[in-house]
Amino acid sequence: MLGSHRHMATLRVSGSARTAWWFAGSRPLGNFGVPTCSFAVSNQVESKDSCRLPLALGQGSGNHWWMKQLILLLTAGMTLATAPASASPMLLVDAASGDILVAQEATRSWHPASLTKLMTAHLALMAVRAGKLTMDASIPMSARAVAQPPSKLGVPSGTSLRLEDALRVMMVKSANDVAVAIAEAVGGSETSFVSAMNAEAARLGMSGTRFVNANGLHDDRQVTNARDMAVLMLAILNYHAADTELFRTPALEVDGRILMNTNKLVENYNGLEAAKTGYICASGFNVAVSAIRGRRRVVGIVLGAPSAARRTQIATELLDAGFAGATGPIGNLLTVKASAPAPGADLRRVKCGRQAPEVATPPIADRDGKHTVGLPIRR
Repeated sequence: MLGSHRHMATLRVSGSARTAWWFAGSRPLGNFGVPTCSFAVSNQVESKDSCRLPLALGQGSGNHWWMKQLILLLTAGMTLATAPASASPMLLVDAASGDILVAQEATRSWHPASLTKLMTAHLALMAVRAGKLTMDASIPMSARAVAQPPSKLGVPSGTSLRLEDALRVMMVKSANDVAVAIAEAVGGSETSFVSAMNAEAARLGMSGTRFVNANGLHDDRQVTNARDMAVLMLAILNYHAADTELFRTPALEVDGRILMNTNKLVENYNGLEAAKTGYICASGFNVAVSAIRGRRRVVGIVLGAPSAARRTQIATELLDAGFAGATGPIGNLLTVKASAPAPGADLRRVKCGRQAPEVATPPIADRDGKHTVGLPIRR
């Protein structure tokens, strides 16, 4: 039902288009800040009068097996030890300090899939910050954009959307056609925009990341890792604190058609602040998510989960472990990084990750670096 969706956005598309603007970067803003405002859209009227953070507090998912194992890992002082080749990357970070709370294969090269769209949104919002365009700017859907494979909005060439609406569609529907249209409008062409994506990745210190396109469709060369995705999420929280609602919209309506966000965390996780999922066969099921409760904010990354449901479960219990406060730092994003982009794991050979073993047992080390008994990690 429409009435059950918070922040339901109602959008309209048109046939008009405006001039595209070139992206220009801006200087870093300093420490990561807690957002103070959120924007809601209803009945085609934008409202920016509600300067609050509408986040409900709760008890999370409870003490499931995975939660218990995470707490055991945390209290054992897990270091960034190398896990078996079958283990999927995961990472939990304290957003205020960049301290790493849980890590498994944090710098292992992986295909980002639609997590790529986090960078596309970041650059579009940076262009708005720089005054190069506004949230009302028209984003035309070119022939090249509408030719992108699904998932897509599926409107004809010549259609246009406001930038704010295009960003919502890209986040909720994970629309590949809209991502390319945004890239073309902001960068002049997707090729130029991708150059800006890689320049921004380098500026942020995403040392293991290489972008080839703006939407995350598979390309062997397009790679990242859990650590770099955490850096990108923190940058989004830093630069775009007032716009995080764009990254947690549960549903929207476009010309009478309702688009639902398939990311179950958006409506079900108490305190969720921003999230993006991604899936291609080569990557398995990915998610980047941030959540805040009280004065504590954590960022979680899960790459290569074997199903959407398992991805949600792992991410939920990873965040719950962070809010439980059961550990001190085991590293920091500033010092744990890849030396360069590397070939990404390719799950196409194991049925998109569904053939991977259910249990892996990475070595656990105490705080003095001495290896102790490995605890089971369930995927």
